[in-house]
Amino acid sequence: MEQNFKKISKSSRNSMMIVLLFGSFVALLAETFLNNAIPTIMNSLNVSQTTAQWLTTAYLLVVGLMIPISAWIFESFQLKSNYLTMMSIFLIGSLICLTAPNFECLLLGRLIEAVAAGSLMPFTQNVILLLFPKEQRGMAMGITGLVIGFGPAIGPTISGLILKYFSWRMLFLTLSIASLLVMVAAISVVKNITIPKSRATDFVSFVESIIGFGLTLYTLSEVGNTGKVTPILLVLFGLGIVILALFVHRQLNLVQPLLDVRVFKNWQFDLCSLLSTCSNIAMVAVELLLPLYLQTIRAESALTSGLVLMPGAIIMMICNPIAGSLYDKLGVKKISLFGFTMLILGTLPMLFFNAQTNLLNISICYAIRMIGISFTMMNTFTAGINLVKPNLTAHANAAASTLRQIGGSFGTAIAMLIVSLTANSSTNKTVALANGFHAAFILLTCLAFVGIACSLFLPQNKRYY
Repeated sequence: MEQNFKKISKSSRNSMMIVLLFGSFVALLAETFLNNAIPTIMNSLNVSQTTAQWLTTAYLLVVGLMIPISAWIFESFQLKSNYLTMMSIFLIGSLICLTAPNFECLLLGRLIEAVAAGSLMPFTQNVILLLFPKEQRGMAMGITGLVIGFGPAIGPTISGLILKYFSWRMLFLTLSIASLLVMVAAISVVKNITIPKSRATDFVSFVESIIGFGLTLYTLSEVGNTGKVTPILLVLFGLGIVILALFVHRQLNLVQPLLDVRVFKNWQFDLCSLLSTCSNIAMVAVELLLPLYLQTIRAESALTSGLVLMPGAIIMMICNPIAGSLYDKLGVKKISLFGFTMLILGTLPMLFFNAQTNLLNISICYAIRMIGISFTMMNTFTAGINLVKPNLTAHANAAASTLRQIGGSFGTAIAMLIVSLTANSSTNKTVALANGFHAAFILLTCLAFVGIACSLFLPQNKRYY
């Protein structure tokens, strides 16, 4: 994609970045915004917990489907109209949710929100990668990582405060107002700094992408939610893998692929993407496991669980820009080794957690892990993007983000499967669950050691294509 920075001053660039990131923050906030509202929605709309849970599951599923086609979206349309369209779609979805008379309309609104949300984060990353030269991308992507980590982390806390005084519909009024404010700011701040490519749309690639990634993410999500592997899920997962293989084969034979998977021919990009994916697995798996551990083994409330995790979210918010700035100065190898070392130090004590473990110790261990993740996830991602040709930046972003999304789903599925299988091995349910969580923590510790080992093969000095 051609680039034009002549009309973008430093102040305009920074203002544009702030507006783009705030829009992404709103979309990411929506991922976990309903977690505390599920019981209230169940009572209000007379649906079961399994049904109500689809408000979150379906949202994340559609977000995952949109990421692989994000490069095509970014390259095919004017930047400003592209962003305003996505925010408009998100606003329409939020308004449908706000006025939904039944669960079906509420779910429809969530799906519409997710269509925009799944495109917004890769879109924002692509713009920031264009706005900043490679030697300054660490800080910029560190701030982006702040949004990626802090948005979903703060969602349950904000929604909990709102639900204490208002109905669940106020959550969508908040999202509607926030997205409308972003749109108003974007009209004057967001600039067209790219020239769209004239390209044919390959319908078969779209269908293969949606079905293949859809089946894969759905089956992983179901395993993660239930902790069980059924024959039908195995069949659907296998079918998804076959369709993805056909998708990859087709992309390799197209002159203008929907997703240029040739970026994976660069082994250093592959290594950086793998490390970023490992970091994401480490983050989302514990964000799922630790609240369950606190509420099942220790019988703590959801509010207490949120408070235990809150310091880690705040520390991640502080560390992300610092880690990005250090990456610009030191390169990725030292930063990644430090990050995965911190991840090990924070995870090892979790192997000894029990029903009497002090909540402060649990919070400190989680916070140490978040320091490690803030140093690894976005920095290894940025290093990978810097190692590909400039004309492949959008495709590298989409490919690495897709891998990270699938990796996160796979990690949570495996973690919950381990907990479930171990929990069924004893008649004492509490003891069995505790053993299950310990087994999952062992897996995450091993993952951190894999990260350390792989980091040794990263380039010693900063490298750009």
